[in-house]
This record gives sequence, structure tokens and C-alpha cells, in this order.
Amino acid sequence: MEVLVTVESKIINYLFVYGTLKKSKPYNYLLKKAKFISEATTLEKYALYFDNIPYLYKKDSISQIHGEVYQVDEDLLKEIDTFEDHPEYYKRELTEIKLPTGEIIKAWVYFFPEKKGTLISSGRY
Repeated sequence: MEVLVTVESKIINYLFVYGTLKKSKPYNYLLKKAKFISEATTLEKYALYFDNIPYLYKKDSISQIHGEVYQVDEDLLKEIDTFEDHPEYYKRELTEIKLPTGEIIKAWVYFFPEKKGTLISSGRY
């Protein structure tokens, strides 16, 4: 899989979610127009914190983060940016994600610029 795929002149992105946007979590409805690809983990280790909502902090190498990958178009990605208050609150970055097949893709991930809350050392929210 590639990061960007053109479908009918639209750019398609991959988005990795690890918190409230995942299936069975309260804000998954925001991804109703997205295509679920797979459960996945980050290739690199990061730190996942929780303080009413999850925060992914990239400067601490604690564990691979468990989440889900969705295929999203540019319009939906902009909607999620607004929801995540990117770039003022969370910062969206391309990150390597490992699918259960072993395939590595690049997907957008929202990071928080500082440690906040209690560490979830398992990397699973």
C-alpha cells in the first residue's frame, strides 16, 4: 500500500487512529465515510498517555501503539484535522505503521507535543 493513492482524481490517505476514533469508541462516527483497512501497530515505539483522552507522545520510546488504519480522502482528513485541532493542539505526521500481514505503510498519526496524563505502557487504549 502507498501513502497516497489517486482514485478518480481524488487523493486517498491512510490514517492511523489509537484512541477515541477507534471502533467502539465515542468518536468513531466521524470516520463513517472512511474505509476501514485493518488493525495495526506503529513500527516505532512511542508513549501513550491518558488524561480523559489519549495522547501520543513521540519523544519517549515505550511501546508500539495499537490502533486501526482507515483510508480517508482529503476532505475527511481536513474534518479530522479540525476535530483534533491540528496543528494547534495535536500535530499530524506521517508515520510508519505495521499491518498484521507484516506490510509497512505510511499513515497520518496525531501526536501531542508534550507528556500529559498517566502512561499506558501497553500502548493499547
